[in-house]
Amino acid sequence: MRKLTSWRNLLLSAVVLGAVTIGVCSCKAWRTVSTSATYVQQNDSTKTTTTISTKTVEEYQGVKKK
Repeated sequence: MRKLTSWRNLLLSAVVLGAVTIGVCSCKAWRTVSTSATYVQQNDSTKTTTTISTKTVEEYQGVKKK
C-alpha cells in the first residue's frame, strides 16, 4: 500500500508541475513574409529585366495577461 501512495504523490506532483509550467509559459510565433517585384526597362534596342525579392521573418512574443 505504501508504494501505491508514493506513486500517487509522484503523479500529483508531476501534474501540479505541468500545470504551473503551462500557466507561466508565454507563446512565441513566427511569420515569414516574401515579396517579389519585377521591373522591365525597354529602350529601342535593349530590354532589361530586374527582379527584386525580399524575405522577412517576424517573431512575436506573447505574454499571458494577468
